[in-house]
Amino acid sequence: MSRSSPGRRLRAASRRLLRLLAPFVLPVLVSAPARAEGYAGGPTVQDVVEFTRIVQPFNHDADTLRQQVSPDGRQAFIVTRRALVARDVNRFEILLLDVAPERLAAAGRDARRDPPRAAWVLDAHDDGDDADPPLQDVRWAGNRTLVFRARVQGQPFQAYALDVGTRRLQQLTYDADGVASFDLSADRRRVVYLAPVPTPPLKPGAHGVVVGNQSFWSVMFGQHDRRAQQRRYQYRLADGGGPGRALGEPFAESSSRYPRPSVSPDGRWALLPRYDAERQPTWALRYPLVADAAARYGAGALQDPLQYYSRPYSYVARRLVAVRLDNGREQAVFDAPDDTLPGLSQLRPDRLWRADGASVVIAGTNLPPPADGQPASPAPHVVEYWPDSGRWHAFAELKSRLVAAWPVAGRSDVVELLDGATRRRFARSPDGRWRELDAAAEAASGWTLRIDEALNQPPDVVAVAPDGRTVRLTELNPRYQPVVWGTMRPYAWRDTKGRPWQGGLMTPAGHERGARHALVIQTYGFSPERFYLDGPNQFSGYTSGFAGRAFLREGLLVLAMPWAASSGAPDNEHEGIAAFADGVAGAVEQLVAEGLVDRERVGIIGWSATGERVLNLLTFSDAPMRAASILDGDANTLFSLTVTYAVKDGILRRKEQANQGGPFGEALQRWVRNDPSLHTDCMRAALRIESYGPLVQNNWDIYALLRRQYKPAEMIVIPGGAHALSRPAERLLSLQGNVDWFRFWLLGGERQAPVLPGETAADLQAQYTRWRQMADLKRADEARPRCEREGAGG
Repeated sequence: MSRSSPGRRLRAASRRLLRLLAPFVLPVLVSAPARAEGYAGGPTVQDVVEFTRIVQPFNHDADTLRQQVSPDGRQAFIVTRRALVARDVNRFEILLLDVAPERLAAAGRDARRDPPRAAWVLDAHDDGDDADPPLQDVRWAGNRTLVFRARVQGQPFQAYALDVGTRRLQQLTYDADGVASFDLSADRRRVVYLAPVPTPPLKPGAHGVVVGNQSFWSVMFGQHDRRAQQRRYQYRLADGGGPGRALGEPFAESSSRYPRPSVSPDGRWALLPRYDAERQPTWALRYPLVADAAARYGAGALQDPLQYYSRPYSYVARRLVAVRLDNGREQAVFDAPDDTLPGLSQLRPDRLWRADGASVVIAGTNLPPPADGQPASPAPHVVEYWPDSGRWHAFAELKSRLVAAWPVAGRSDVVELLDGATRRRFARSPDGRWRELDAAAEAASGWTLRIDEALNQPPDVVAVAPDGRTVRLTELNPRYQPVVWGTMRPYAWRDTKGRPWQGGLMTPAGHERGARHALVIQTYGFSPERFYLDGPNQFSGYTSGFAGRAFLREGLLVLAMPWAASSGAPDNEHEGIAAFADGVAGAVEQLVAEGLVDRERVGIIGWSATGERVLNLLTFSDAPMRAASILDGDANTLFSLTVTYAVKDGILRRKEQANQGGPFGEALQRWVRNDPSLHTDCMRAALRIESYGPLVQNNWDIYALLRRQYKPAEMIVIPGGAHALSRPAERLLSLQGNVDWFRFWLLGGERQAPVLPGETAADLQAQYTRWRQMADLKRADEARPRCEREGAGG
């Protein structure tokens, strides 16, 4: 007796289901949109993935680029990344630029120079996280030496020194746990670094774990996976090579970045930032900026002072400790916190040593209360500190939070800082006193470097003369042609409540005016000053599945949508979700009214936090979305609430705010009204869900419930991926998958040839077999009466 295959049985069951649903299917919904032939001149997904990007200076910051000039002003460096798809590696290069003033002056206006020289090349097979690239923290240590952190040949991060003349590479640390941040003495013999400390939940000899306020992921999967553990770090000293010795006790990760040590040039002292959760409540009462940061970023400590269901994580105030490296003896610089915020602020340059190591300028720190009992100053200050005596002197009060402080090239006793948005300079007189200089009069008089870019112009480095003459130093993407790669322009509209939105509209080469096109809305931000390629262009990286200009090849228009309206945006989670839906609806209405977009062929993509907003839009809004993708998105569902318990402080409270209360007590009905997972019958769009990493953290409930109702839904898990994809094969899978998804649902088109690594013709056929079945199910679903959701989401 023959047996039918599982695939044959599934197809037969599908046909039976569709026969039952056929009477309810409206004929007008059966016809698919016309297939698209594609715009042959547009970039492919591989073109987008292989685009060369500048990764340092991060975010193309001009002040950081200025610090990438050698002390003698004759060389500068940038770090680039380019995907080599055929090998599935990302190639990182430290490129040296000749910026000798006499060479720049000899160049003609807008002249192109010799190509930059690659001082070092790293082909990274393990570059899985765009937020944590395998080459970081590159900086000068003299005129011939660059130091940096890198993962070489798959090993943990170590610190290295590179002689740019001979290209000789010297390894400075040998720590089995790796290096998260570092600094070193002038002779490079002493390196103080921050190392991760393994923290498996099941301790040696134990047979069980008391969960307490540990997260689900750390308890269930953190035994051998560092990414899932509740991470801890420790400062260590490498003295002349070999393994480092501990400086102080391990401490918990906090504030979304690693703190950075600072070592005196003579190698005698180190200044180490230390988090102090116990002192934070007292500091919040004494210092307004600490109170503000705690309320905005670390509200978990206020909501759960017992740390019963959370722990301090998102923001913990920090203070500086001075360590004598000869013997490890510690001394408090003073009992007061600095003014850092979570994120990149943790890595800001704010400690500037004198060349002899006798003293250090510390910028952006609060001061302890005076000895006479008067209250402490509410403003942060700039101080000079002498570690040998413990003496300090505050010589400037800041008007805002410190952004960063830098030495001024060629002027050993002048420091420059960014006080909020105000640039200020201070000079030390021969008698040791400090005076503030006139910042306008102190404007740079020589050649300066900047990243030159625009919406349709990829970033390159140029040198600018005092008279405005420019010399282009790089041409990183010579194959890019604006005419072929499409055009992005600012686009403004008003939402259904009249609030103004400022986004960008991308159209393909050969775009026909007067014809209605399909549209993909990419959410998460837009900047009119920066090049737009494949994702939010407000900052570097984090592109994941936003295919951007690769959509143009298919004739799809792309709307880049900002996070919120430019004015009148709500300041709470629940209303923000509703305002997002208003903004989407307003954009679609205007584009349809202008004759640019076909209302029946609109799709949307959300990533991370906007994934949650897209989920709510699809569930509770009448915006005409035919298809959608959620990329490693957040969610305000009961499943997400419970599975993200103790991942970071405040996360449960944020989800409760989104749903107008928790799923218990008097707020229960409001939660039920607002939880998208309880209204999946209302969702009509075909939904693609991407989840990155070995552990699905959100939207599994959405996927399961949609599939249970025979609604079109697909989930793609990328086990090796991080929240921001970086590995070429994974980026190809995500970007090409979304191009295929929206081409199928909005244009009725199907890709004919395999293009992904390892993809076969059978794989491609199976993809469209699944999607055609979903299209049948979608037509049947659309024929059903609309769901009952009166008041839902309100």
